[in-house]
This record gives sequence, structure tokens and C-alpha cells, in this order.
Amino acid sequence: MKNILSYKITLTICAVLLILTGLMMHIDPAHVAGSEFPNAQGADNIYHVIGSLLFLIASIVFFAGRVEDTKSQQLLLNGCVLGFAIMFITVGLMTVTQVGNLGIATTEMAVLTALCLYKRVTHSL
Repeated sequence: MKNILSYKITLTICAVLLILTGLMMHIDPAHVAGSEFPNAQGADNIYHVIGSLLFLIASIVFFAGRVEDTKSQQLLLNGCVLGFAIMFITVGLMTVTQVGNLGIATTEMAVLTALCLYKRVTHSL
């Protein structure tokens, strides 16, 4: 039975989630800033920058999914796991310490970390 969750599909899912988050930050930065950081004033412009950064990361992740060499795929998955895990820890700590209401971001980063980690662990050698 062929593995349904391929390397390419895993990174495509990651890229799509990052693109959707980036679009949300570009389309309505005031809502994002107001819901995540209710005490912040005038922080809307930084969300355009963060949204653009998410587009950049999504593009890299999407095109990295087209790598064919197994060893390179494993290395890229290692990088994705590490990067998403650091983001998960960062936004998780910000949520726990009540710096911001980042529950959705924490959940998204946890899902991306788990997805890449699962694929890395089950990736054939």
C-alpha cells in the first residue's frame, strides 16, 4: 500500500497553511492585531511585514517539496521540524504568559511541527 502522505504533499500542506495565514495578515491586519494583541496600539503595519515573511517561507517550503533526493528531503524535513517547533514554543510561551492571544497560531505551528515530524520519522531511508 502506497503511503498517502508523501513528502511533496506534506510540504504543500505546510505551504498552503502559511499562505492562508499570510493572506489573513495582509487582508485584515487590524483585526489580527486587535484579536491577538488587544493592548497593542498601531501595530497593524508590522502584520504586513509578517504576512510577507510568511509568503516567503511558504514559497521556499513549496518549492523545496519538489526535491527528489531522499537525503535532501530528510534534511529539509529536519529544518521544517526545527523551524516550526521554535515558532510553536515562541507563540506558545507568549500565549501562556498572556503577552498575546495566540491560540490559533500556537495550534497551527503545533500541527505543522507534528506533520513534518511524522513525515520525517516515517520517511523511508
